[in-house]
Amino acid sequence: MNKINIFIYLIMSISIILAACGNKVTSDIKNYKAEMQDVQSEEKKLVHELDKLGLDKADQLLGSEVTEEKKKKLKLIEASIHNKIKPQLKVYEQKVKAINPETSEVKDVHNIYKRNLIKKKQFILDLENYMQLFNQSIQSNEKILQYTQVFEKNKNLSEQYANQISAKGKDAKEYELLADIINDNSEQLKNKVEYLSTDATVKQKQQYIENKLLPFLKSNVDKLNQTQISSKHVLGMRKATIEIYYSLINYYRERKLAMNIETKLQNMPIQDILKNTKYIKSIDDEYYEALRKLEEKNK
Repeated sequence: MNKINIFIYLIMSISIILAACGNKVTSDIKNYKAEMQDVQSEEKKLVHELDKLGLDKADQLLGSEVTEEKKKKLKLIEASIHNKIKPQLKVYEQKVKAINPETSEVKDVHNIYKRNLIKKKQFILDLENYMQLFNQSIQSNEKILQYTQVFEKNKNLSEQYANQISAKGKDAKEYELLADIINDNSEQLKNKVEYLSTDATVKQKQQYIENKLLPFLKSNVDKLNQTQISSKHVLGMRKATIEIYYSLINYYRERKLAMNIETKLQNMPIQDILKNTKYIKSIDDEYYEALRKLEEKNK
């Protein structure tokens, strides 16, 4: 009889413990959901700012043709991410991290939400990084175009001075001396830039620009400056040619930078990033399903 009483007592004790545990989980769920209302409010603010970016039409902005209107919109997107979305992300992230459920069951569910937060954050950082690089690429290409225009301008100016030089006397001798230096430099430059069209890696090409091409162009400027010239038109021709070399120095410096930007952009496929725009909005479906099942289990 005593054994039976002990057995009944054990069963009742276990039932009471299980009921107490169940009540604790139920209470924790209730408290957790109440705390998460503030978190979800901050998340809605974040989603609202993301929606304002108009990422569903972003592929129209990221095409090869770049207009002034497109540039303006792209800069606005970059500024909005930096000034509005990232600060709101920080507030949202702090709210999520402040939630600390008491029971392991609710903690497991909340961990799903925290893992999703990491993915949301990475999406925003990837998007910001891409927009920064894309805008840098536009600026870099514009600089390259400007240096090309400066090159053409000074080339025409050099030719104008050359046409005004007398075919006889001192002017002609100084012109021949300068022309020989310019032609020799031009031929060497033509051979050297061919390397940039080879299958060499981007890093190798960048090193080549820095260690070979730029020093060569600078040495051309030194050669021209050391040439003994007194003729007015030949002096004008030399000055215009020096400006040509300076524009080439700036051009290849910018080419080196542009190579780096383009490589980074190629390693960040924008279509994959934009696809995540829709995915991010439904990423918490698993979390809400896990929370629902936990609630059902502890009714």
